[in-house]
Amino acid sequence: EQIEHTATQGTMGVKLAIIEADKLLDQVLRSMHMPGTTLGERLKSTAYRYPNIRKVWGAHRLRNQLVHDTSFEMGSRQAKQALDDYKAALKVLNVM
Repeated sequence: EQIEHTATQGTMGVKLAIIEADKLLDQVLRSMHMPGTTLGERLKSTAYRYPNIRKVWGAHRLRNQLVHDTSFEMGSRQAKQALDDYKAALKVLNVM
């Protein structure tokens, strides 16, 4: 709920919400003891047990672009899709 609220706070809020959703997913996978040192590695491991988790890859790549490419411009549809994908991934993992 807090991440969804942050996403309503303009462009910077949406960017922050995507970053926070990515962190939340990583924390969940760590708590499930999924192997890997990065979220990407943990997602690969998780995909064997939860095939639908693969849908979150686009959102994770978007998060990486936001963090590593300061000139990256994100569209509102792209942002909404990313947040929806994170939410769906958390539901697949039964934490929502």
